[in-house]
Amino acid sequence: MKPKHVLVLPDQLTDQVGPLSSGEPGFTSVLMIESRAFADALSHHKKKLALVFSAMRHFAASLRENGFDVIYLQPVDFPQGISEYLSIHPGVTIDLMEPSDWGMRGQLVDAAERAGGEIRVAPNELWLTTNEEFDDWATDRKTLRLEYFYRAMRASRGWLMDGDKPSGGKWNYDADNRQVPNAGHRFPPVPRFEPDETTQAVLREVNDSWPGHFGDIDDFDWPVTRTQALDALENFLEYRLPMFGPYEDAMVDGEDVLYHSLLSVSLNLGLLHPLEVCEQALKRAEDPTNEIGLASIEGFVRQILGWREFVRHVYRTGMPGLRQSNGLEAQRPLPGFYWSGDTPMRCLNKCVEQVSRSGHAHHIQRLMVLGNFALIAGVDPVELNDWFLATFVDALEWVVTPNVMGMSQFSDLGSFTSKPYAASGKYIDRMSDYCSSCVYDVKSVSSENSCPFNSLYWSFIDRHQERWTTNHRMAMITGVWAKRDMKVKSQILERADDVLSRLSQGML
Repeated sequence: MKPKHVLVLPDQLTDQVGPLSSGEPGFTSVLMIESRAFADALSHHKKKLALVFSAMRHFAASLRENGFDVIYLQPVDFPQGISEYLSIHPGVTIDLMEPSDWGMRGQLVDAAERAGGEIRVAPNELWLTTNEEFDDWATDRKTLRLEYFYRAMRASRGWLMDGDKPSGGKWNYDADNRQVPNAGHRFPPVPRFEPDETTQAVLREVNDSWPGHFGDIDDFDWPVTRTQALDALENFLEYRLPMFGPYEDAMVDGEDVLYHSLLSVSLNLGLLHPLEVCEQALKRAEDPTNEIGLASIEGFVRQILGWREFVRHVYRTGMPGLRQSNGLEAQRPLPGFYWSGDTPMRCLNKCVEQVSRSGHAHHIQRLMVLGNFALIAGVDPVELNDWFLATFVDALEWVVTPNVMGMSQFSDLGSFTSKPYAASGKYIDRMSDYCSSCVYDVKSVSSENSCPFNSLYWSFIDRHQERWTTNHRMAMITGVWAKRDMKVKSQILERADDVLSRLSQGML
């Protein structure tokens, strides 16, 4: 049998699909590269680095136990790693699943050619949808919208369908998933995965090598093996999926997880496949004794089959322009409190503190607090994108860039979203308990102590009102602003100018 050579990237830690799935122990050499350049590129959360490196090392160990020859390198960067491997195995062809990050394929192929070898690229099988499936759906569409992609993908798979109709008569139960839990609501505990010797060694290395990087490294408990990832999946299905839907958008001080799955971490590493996650969730929901409501299972499937797949394709087809877009011409530097959490705005303080401590926050905290403030304050979207890439343990460019540059910051001017996700403090007050203990008055718009979100929101509407008058989802609120008393508008804009001035001085 001819020897096989396989490159496994850090977000492809699987032997279930791809070139490695057909590899034979004893006849397959596996290359894994732990890049120092990746760790140095941004101030990556220490837990993110520890998660990626520990998961890689555990996967390498499992392959060795199964009889594979694994060459695990720690070079400066991926091209150097390719070169080193080809010096050991000169002239060979290396099999690789298509990288998710834009530009990575060319970088690796070029490095192999320079070193006298070759990289043969296979389709990336860690997705639910193929490039062709999306491209066929998108052909001749003037706009790309998640809802219609999601409907088409669900119908083609027969998931949550009654014949050719959606179960329950509606495709989307998002409107039912906006409840806020009562004070004292008890959420189920989340499983902890205690670091073994391998992870403990990685934690020490990360702390020693990147001491100035963002975030706390103590209390690391993320899953780093497939067995742990499967345990995390089972725990979510058993204890949190039944109530996932109703409280999907809620924010509760002191509760990091609520009913969220946290499975993006394992999915984005390749430890779990989205097909097994969806199929197990659907199977669990079919049993009425599990009491999983339609709003919960539909909302969960929509996140994976819908949004996760959709943004991957938006990234694939929108790069490299998406990464550098700035259609709203936002130029303000990223405020320092995104790194320090040092702000009396309680919602931002709590969200940054949570990210610093755990490396994670759920989608509404990301979109409607951290992203929303940057949007209405006019923060440079490229700087914000880099911050999200650095600070979240599940952050990869294919998922972060569309979510930040497109959905959150509207910097692409709506290539796949119909409106900017801008909101005043009223939204945060409705969906959280942050505001009740904040020094700022969420009910005031222009007073000296008014919530900064309020005046900044109207300043954002005013600043771009010519653009919003032609947007059918923004035209009504723009009309409301245009009709307001001039004196009131002036007071609001003066307060916004004061907020931005204090922001520039690091006093907000």
